Amino acid sequence: MKEKKYCQMRMTHRISVFLLLLFAFAGILPGTKAQAQEPKNNLTYTFTSTHDEAVSTKANPGETTVLVFGYVGCSKTRGTLDSVSSSEWVKRSDIRVVFADTKFHTKEEVQVYENGYQCPNMTFCYDESEGINLAVYGYSNLFGMGSRLTLPVIVLIDKNNKVQNILTGENTADAILSEIKKFENIDEGGSGTPPSDSDSGIPNFAYGLKTIENTDISTKANPGQATVLVFGYTTCGKTKGTLSEIDKSAWVGRSDIRVVYVEVYGASLADTKAFAQTFSSGKIIFCHDEASLNFNLSLSYLALDHQVGGEFPYIVLIDGKNKVRSITLGPKTAEEIYAEIEAFTKDDGNAGGGQKPGGDGGAGDVSLSVADVSGLKAESAAKSVKLTWDKVSNASGYAVYQYNASKKAWTEKATVGQSAASYTVKGLSPGTAYRFAVRAFVQPSGQQPTYSKSYAALDTGTAPNAVSFKVKAGKKKAKLTWRKVKGAAGYTVYYKTKAKGAWKKLKSVKGTSYTKTKLKSKTTYYFTVKAYKKYKSGTATSSFQSKKVKVK
Repeated sequence: MKEKKYCQMRMTHRISVFLLLLFAFAGILPGTKAQAQEPKNNLTYTFTSTHDEAVSTKANPGETTVLVFGYVGCSKTRGTLDSVSSSEWVKRSDIRVVFADTKFHTKEEVQVYENGYQCPNMTFCYDESEGINLAVYGYSNLFGMGSRLTLPVIVLIDKNNKVQNILTGENTADAILSEIKKFENIDEGGSGTPPSDSDSGIPNFAYGLKTIENTDISTKANPGQATVLVFGYTTCGKTKGTLSEIDKSAWVGRSDIRVVYVEVYGASLADTKAFAQTFSSGKIIFCHDEASLNFNLSLSYLALDHQVGGEFPYIVLIDGKNKVRSITLGPKTAEEIYAEIEAFTKDDGNAGGGQKPGGDGGAGDVSLSVADVSGLKAESAAKSVKLTWDKVSNASGYAVYQYNASKKAWTEKATVGQSAASYTVKGLSPGTAYRFAVRAFVQPSGQQPTYSKSYAALDTGTAPNAVSFKVKAGKKKAKLTWRKVKGAAGYTVYYKTKAKGAWKKLKSVKGTSYTKTKLKSKTTYYFTVKAYKKYKSGTATSSFQSKKVKVK
């Protein structure tokens, strides 16, 4: 069976090379970016997802499609997917993101790649034949691109199944969203949380690991939490010695440091469990891999430091902003590892939240951590938004942020004390989308604040201005007319028969008039019209005035 699969793979690669040469001679091999052209009719291909589902390149009704052609191990593909998976727009119901591997990786290899991003809003596809490559060349030919192919190739398909643009090379989520906004009406922007990228270090790999508890975790760092990856094998004495050092340290198990052991030589689940039981703290995460895929991951990390192999364990230190800060080979003491973590955390000034490693590394430092804000809600008026959230038990206060879509930057609006669980942002424009975020902090007397690891973010907006309307009575009917309200998505008409009675909804309309029929003659009715606009957080409704009319 292995020989048959090898022959199939050889034939697949020969076909791909032939196609590559064919397109090169034709002068239509993909270039770096498509020139501005008229939208093209989309091509239809069918891929297979890692969940064995058929995935069509044809756009779903009312849904923009982003196809990302790249491959496991490509740094530019990784950078693009890292950015997209961390964005907020990837969660939108009207945008679909599909990754398609172009290097014939197996289903298992693409699955661990997918698990690394921990983003259920992206669909990952694999193909051990030439199907995905044919799609890449087909799309490149569609736009008559140049003679060089730079992965990833990003195809943007609108809701009407037209190909609007093709981007190549590494792109950020904001850059992709900016291109989508050129042909789709999307009224929000930016990444998922206020940015806190580190200027130091190397972008980390997103790779899925399987724990001995049969859960999936990622090599991707949690915000504000340093990660220690220890690559080794169960029968390696030096690996065991390093883990014993860590297991007995004062800092293992702290909320701002995660320690993960990664088995590289395919030890069974039972053997890895037995190995884990030799360490008593229970604060190290143990991962097994009977397929030995983790060995390739360890070599990928070494390649970042231009190394090809050496003495185990391989120790990789990743900061809380998901940057690789150190890669070393061979055993180390717990003090040496902690000193490196403390050094790069101090260098970064603890920007981005999370507990800062410092002091003696003992249990006393853990009290400086603070939980994330939860229960963030918005109450909208025409020129203000009131934010409310659940109090965090040990928080000293809360920082409130507003996102500036044009500058692609967050601005701190206010800091409120521990007794507050709300803040009203004023001076806003009616009927406009906004994005806000709140995070908690703890600040002992005389010290700098330590922020929660993550932000609670919310897409919301202001209510439209009140509707100015007229009502004219007719025979057993009343006609309401009004002017269009800026920013309103629609209007809801209500009526009642008594001044102090309850309003009854008649209908929601998009236009600027409505006629209510089948009314009683010589009867007085009260009417009102409310403008509304929908946001992710809910529907914002305008204030209103009422008018009465006596029907003829």
